[in-house]
Amino acid sequence: MSIKGTKRSGRARRLALYTSIAVAASVIPVATQVSASSATAEKPVRGGNITVGIFDQVLTTCYTPNVPNSALGVLKTVYEGLVEKSSDGKFVPFLAKSITASADYKTWTLTLRPNIQFSNGEALDAAAVVLNLQAINGDYYLKNMATAGHTAGSGIPFTANLRKIEASGADTVVMTLWTPQFDWLDTLYASGRFFMRAPSTIKDKNECATKGVGTGPFMFETVTATNVKVKRNPNYWRKDKAGVKLPYLDSITFDVQQQPTQRLTALNSGTYDAAQFSSAGEVKQILSVKSSKKLGSVDSKDTFYPTWWPNQAIEPFNNKNARLAMAAAWDNETYYKLRNCFKGKCLGNIPTSIVGPGNVMYNTKGFIKYSAAKSKEYQDAYEKETGKKLTFSLNATLSDESLNNAKAAQQIFAKSGITTTINQEDGATQVSKAFPGLAAAAAGNLNPYQAYAVLLFEGEGTGFILPFLQQNVFKEPGNNAVTERSPLLPIAGTALNLTRQTDSVLTGLVYAAKQDITKARTTKLKALTKYVQENAVVIPTPTLMYSFGFGKKLRGYDTFELAAGKTGIPMTNAGINWTGIWVAK
Repeated sequence: MSIKGTKRSGRARRLALYTSIAVAASVIPVATQVSASSATAEKPVRGGNITVGIFDQVLTTCYTPNVPNSALGVLKTVYEGLVEKSSDGKFVPFLAKSITASADYKTWTLTLRPNIQFSNGEALDAAAVVLNLQAINGDYYLKNMATAGHTAGSGIPFTANLRKIEASGADTVVMTLWTPQFDWLDTLYASGRFFMRAPSTIKDKNECATKGVGTGPFMFETVTATNVKVKRNPNYWRKDKAGVKLPYLDSITFDVQQQPTQRLTALNSGTYDAAQFSSAGEVKQILSVKSSKKLGSVDSKDTFYPTWWPNQAIEPFNNKNARLAMAAAWDNETYYKLRNCFKGKCLGNIPTSIVGPGNVMYNTKGFIKYSAAKSKEYQDAYEKETGKKLTFSLNATLSDESLNNAKAAQQIFAKSGITTTINQEDGATQVSKAFPGLAAAAAGNLNPYQAYAVLLFEGEGTGFILPFLQQNVFKEPGNNAVTERSPLLPIAGTALNLTRQTDSVLTGLVYAAKQDITKARTTKLKALTKYVQENAVVIPTPTLMYSFGFGKKLRGYDTFELAAGKTGIPMTNAGINWTGIWVAK
C-alpha cells in the first residue's frame, strides 16, 4: 500500500468514502430520529455560552473556497437564505415572503418579508437581493474584476440558467431564466449554501473573508480556520411563538476537532456542549451517543447519496472498460459491514440506484452489482486495449477514520484483482482542486483525481444533481450567456463537471429532462439514471447520514420553526439550526 501525505489538516464537506444501511444486522432507522427529548414543555431561558465540536475547517466566511458540511453549519448561524427546506421536503420562502413562477417556469418573482435588516443595520431590500444574486451568478465579478475576485465562486456555474435579475419596487425581485426550470427553488436553496450577505460584505473582500455580515441570529466575533465564535445578534428579526426575541443563546464557540474519538470524549466530559458526527466511519461514536442516558441526539435522514466519480479525462478512466471494471469490483455490502456497522448495529441503506427511493430520479435499471468475475472480464478488456493492468489511486483526508474508509475500499478492490494506492491529503485542499475556482479553471487546472469519492447528490429532487452531470452548464441549448453576459463564462462552466466527461448522449439526456416541465419529465429523469448507472459515469456507495450529540442541559434542538409557520428539517448535513437552542438552568 502506498500512502502520500500532506501537512495540512482538515476534513472536506463532501468528501471521502461515505456510507450506510443494513444487512443481517440490527438497523437503526434514521428518519430525523431524536433521543433524550429536549423537553419542549419547559420555558426557554435566555443566556448561555456554549461550545460545539465540529469536524470541518472554516476556511472562509466568503464565497470561495466552498466550506465543508459542519463548517457550513457555522456560516448558517450568521447567514440566512431566501428559501429553506421544510420537514416534508418542500422548498418554502424564508427571507422571501413569496416566490411564484410563470406558466413556462422561466420567470420567477420574489417578494421579501418586510423590515428585515442585516446585523449592521443595512436593509434587506430588493436592491440588496439583486446585488447578492449578481454576486452568486458572477455578474458582480464580471463588472468588477479588479476588486471582486473574492465573489467568484461555484455559484457562477451552479446558477448558469439565471439570465437576468431585476428589482421591481423596493421589495420585489424578478429572476429571468434562460430555459424552463421546474425546480428553480432547489437551485436557490443550493443545499443550504446560497445566503444573503450585507452589501458591505460583498464589496469588501476582507470583511467577506472573516467577518461577513448577515441577517441571521448571530454575528461573527472571531474567526480562524479551527475555531469560530459567534455572538447574539441583538437586532435579529424573528421572535418565538411567545413573542420573545430570538436567539436565546449569548454565544456559540465552534471548535474543530477532526478525530471523532476526541470529539466524543469532549462531549462526554462536558468540554463540548454538543458535537456533530457523520456515518462516514463514525458509526461507533454515533451509537455511543445514542446509548448514553446523559446525552441527547438528533439525526438527519439518510437522503444523502455519495458516489465515486471516475475521471474520464485521465488514465485509466478515460477507458470505459476501466470504469465498468471499477463498478463491478465495488462491493457495497462488504464495505457497509466493515465501516457502517458496530456490534451488530448499522446505519443507513445499501444503494440500489445512484439516488434513494424517495428521489424522483430513482431507477434500479442499469445498476451494476458487485461481481468479481465480471470485473475481471472488464479488466482483461482494458488490458487488451491499453497494454496496462488496471490500477488507480483513492483519496483520504487526514482523519484516521477517512483513512480507514480508504483502506477498506482498497481491500474490496483487491478482491477483484485491482491494485490501488491511497493519496492522503487535507480535505479542504482536495475540494479546492476537484472544484476549481475561475482562475484555476482558466489555467486548465481541473479535477486531477482519478477516482474521487464525494457527496453531491441529495434529497428528493434534481436541483443538486443535474448540474454535476453536464459537460458545461453554459453550453446548454437555449443559454446565450456567452454572448449576452460574457465569453469568459464557459471557463467557469466546466468546474462542476467532476468526471470531466464529454459524452454527448449523456448531455442530451440531461438537457431533455432538465427543461421538461410536463409529466414526461419523470420518465426522462429515470432514463438518465439508467444511462449513468450502466455506463459507470458515477458509482454509488451506501447512503450517508449525520448526527448531533447534545449535553443534558441543551434544549430545543429537535425543532426548527420556519418563518412561515412550517417546521424545518431539524438536522441536515450542515447540522442543526441554532436559533431556538437554549440552556436549561
